[in-house]
Amino acid sequence: MDYFQTSERYRKQEMRKLFSTIVRLSVMALCIWIGWFWGFNQRAALTASSNDQIIRLTQQNERLEQRLATLSSELQAEKQKRVESELLLETTDGNSAQKRLNRQVARYLAKGIDEDQISLALKSLSSPLRCRPIETTDIAVATSFFAGRESMAELIGGGIRVFMEGQAGREATRDKPWFDPSSPVSVRIAYLNGEKIHTGTLPFETSIIADTWLVRIKVTEAGLQGYATLTLDKCSLK
Repeated sequence: MDYFQTSERYRKQEMRKLFSTIVRLSVMALCIWIGWFWGFNQRAALTASSNDQIIRLTQQNERLEQRLATLSSELQAEKQKRVESELLLETTDGNSAQKRLNRQVARYLAKGIDEDQISLALKSLSSPLRCRPIETTDIAVATSFFAGRESMAELIGGGIRVFMEGQAGREATRDKPWFDPSSPVSVRIAYLNGEKIHTGTLPFETSIIADTWLVRIKVTEAGLQGYATLTLDKCSLK
């Protein structure tokens, strides 16, 4: 074997080794790519499955919350009806005012307000704490001869509306408000939580409750003919 044959032989061996190395590297790269691709697909499938499960759980949770809210509302209504029924059964004298008061107390009890708080609020009505005047206005007293826009007053930015009606005096006309201050007048007070009507001779006081506050309304005869003066005091019940 001469020099050229030997060189050719070594050259072929080197080529075979290089080809073998390239094949091995290609196989390894292919395996790595297949493994990465499979892992990526598995992770994407797992993520999609987790997202679907989260969506299902979220929807189920929303349905349960809606159902809980409905059941709570129904329970509150049933509790209020039961308390009202029990209170009304205790009222045997046919006093409609007492029945209305019992219904109001029943509603507060059904809302979860503590009995001691209601008792404290009722006791505070006779001697409310920390009262301060917040507004004073004059209002025309409507009669059978006179009734206009001046007979309606909006107080506290429209939160309280007051309408007054009395008996016409001797000098009353259609254009001239005049009422008899010695006769009873009727005051209708409309506010956020309802309406209240008070009838009495001047001067007198009435009050309404708003949350932890008591609004005391004093009604007196005004210096202006045909008018009465409303004075609002805001008192704390705590």
